[in-house]
Amino acid sequence: MKPPDAMTRADRLRRRCGFDGNALRRKVDRTQWRAGLLLLLLFLVVAPVACAHVVWSVHTAGVRAERYEAATRHRIDATVVGVTPLESGREVTVVWTGADGAPHTGRYTSWRATAIGQHRVLWTGPRHGLGEMGPRKHVRTIGDDVSAAAAAVAVTGLPPLTVYLLVRWGCDRRRYRQWDEEWADFDRRSRST
Repeated sequence: MKPPDAMTRADRLRRRCGFDGNALRRKVDRTQWRAGLLLLLLFLVVAPVACAHVVWSVHTAGVRAERYEAATRHRIDATVVGVTPLESGREVTVVWTGADGAPHTGRYTSWRATAIGQHRVLWTGPRHGLGEMGPRKHVRTIGDDVSAAAAAVAVTGLPPLTVYLLVRWGCDRRRYRQWDEEWADFDRRSRST
């Protein structure tokens, strides 16, 4: 048997989606189809607008954070002078020479194994806050944008999907009730003959 061509597959999809004018479809079937189509169109209108707004806000905040951290965080080469174990991680004490030539001491929490005398590349921020993380990279901003877009689409799609499932549940109940009535009518007619 030859596989169906693209036109046949498209025609099957069209009929499966309800665009066929089938006289055997009941009113409840058409109601469910129309509600689904309306909710899909609503989603296709609202989701891109919501997604664009959320992604724009997240991207703007991410770029602002990139610029702020690039301007305020500076790389330092520090030497570990003390390590205190914590319940999770270690508190590391380091010394380094600042840009002004003065010695500085600071502490930060690390998850990596650290020994006294090791040299570490660290980043200092406003008020000499220390950390192993450098300034925010643009890749992180893009990742946040993608995550925000996915979340916006999911949050935007959840209400129409919920409404459709409720409509489908109601239509299924009505459809089953009609089937039961028709079978009872068929049974009555078959007994009377």
